[in-house]
Amino acid sequence: MKDVQGERSAGNHLKRSLIDLIMYLISVFPWLFRWLVSGNAMIRDDEETPVFFDLETTGLDTSACDIVQLSAVSGDRTFNAYLLPRCTMTDGASRVTGLTVDGPDLLFKRRRVQTVPHARALSDFILFLKTFNRPFLVGHNSKRFDWPILTRVLEQFDLLEEFEGAVSGCVDTLGLSREMFRLPKYSQPFLVQHFLQESYGAHDATEDVRTLQDLYRVWKPSEELVKKHKVIL
Repeated sequence: MKDVQGERSAGNHLKRSLIDLIMYLISVFPWLFRWLVSGNAMIRDDEETPVFFDLETTGLDTSACDIVQLSAVSGDRTFNAYLLPRCTMTDGASRVTGLTVDGPDLLFKRRRVQTVPHARALSDFILFLKTFNRPFLVGHNSKRFDWPILTRVLEQFDLLEEFEGAVSGCVDTLGLSREMFRLPKYSQPFLVQHFLQESYGAHDATEDVRTLQDLYRVWKPSEELVKKHKVIL
């Protein structure tokens, strides 16, 4: 009898542990819960999903600069990671982004932010992308800047192949907006002011992706135009 009671007690303890683990995962990764309950884990369709992304970096040299912030958004689901750079930040990059390095710490506007190792940040980003149905990345001036930096760093950590399997390519809204509209300039701050009548914290990746998604929703580019501007590895 004691053996049966012991087995029941162990079983109940295991169930409680599993429930606690599930609740912890839901609290840390709320997008995972939304993905599971939405049915996306079992149901796939042919519609592609735009995921808006942006990088903040140590400088403008796409062949050598490092990533210090990686952000993405699609709908109400967001991703953001700060990374301690492996090279020196230029004064210009720090001035524009508000990000500085102080020994082992990364500071945003003089306040320490929590950083994660490059491999973990990139792996988590790929996992985030995999929760969407046929995702493709959307970035402003991404063809010339963000895309080559991101793919170079992914390759350094042997994650490029996995990344390529998760996304179908990248659309640059700089070229897209130039084809869709006749405007005096096409910087993202100008486009946000022109179409959304608001200003925002430019060069903060989380704000960049939020406003870019809002612009894209206003523009409503055709599927043909999106395909035309998609860069594929």
